[in-house]
Amino acid sequence: MENIKSVERPQFLFADQFILEDSANADFYALLLKGLTHKLNNLLAVIQGFSSLILMDEGLEETTAENLAHMKDAAINASKLSERILPAAGCSQISTQDLKISEFLPMVEDSLKEPFNAAGIDINIKCPADIPAIAADPSRLKDVFLELLTNAAEAADEAGGQASFEIFRPGEFSPASENRVDILVRNSGTVIPAENMAKIWEPFYSSKDNQHLGIGLTTAAVMATQMNMKLGVHSAENITSFWLSIPVA
Repeated sequence: MENIKSVERPQFLFADQFILEDSANADFYALLLKGLTHKLNNLLAVIQGFSSLILMDEGLEETTAENLAHMKDAAINASKLSERILPAAGCSQISTQDLKISEFLPMVEDSLKEPFNAAGIDINIKCPADIPAIAADPSRLKDVFLELLTNAAEAADEAGGQASFEIFRPGEFSPASENRVDILVRNSGTVIPAENMAKIWEPFYSSKDNQHLGIGLTTAAVMATQMNMKLGVHSAENITSFWLSIPVA
């Protein structure tokens, strides 16, 4: 198994299309909301279909119980999807504040590790104590972290790889003159094909099975843009890296 070593700064592909004030993105949001509505309607159709079957049964037999279980699963999925509509469409309220990430990270670390615990994968988290304060919405920043880490955990699990989450002081990864805190989320074991690199930011694009909604990276990119952050990706030589660059407060 290849270890994830210290990284040099390669060429990243950024999610620059998520500038929310740009009216040229109208087609993007139309596509996003159309797709969300379609998926939500499909889930609701499952609930309606199984409800009809239950109404046809005279008693709660085994088949009925199975149908109820399907209804419950569909309802849970519908709830999860609807919860992600506003963030993915850039409609969530953002309230930035000065945030000491070295103090914030321990508060959310257990949640961030959940995708790796579920997959039985170790995650290496590095955060120097002297990282300067950043400007961020704590709740939305946690969401961005979780989307990136969930993606890394799934990719590492699929290929038997490893993962890391490393925070860099200004000047360690990006130029000191830019005065930004940089975060790298990396996983080994998989590489995104060059022809698919730009697609990963698109809503509902997924290289995984149909159970994946395909809006995790879209959501992360939209929320990062709303907080004046930059999110980029690089994938080569068995390592996929997501770079989140955050302005110092």
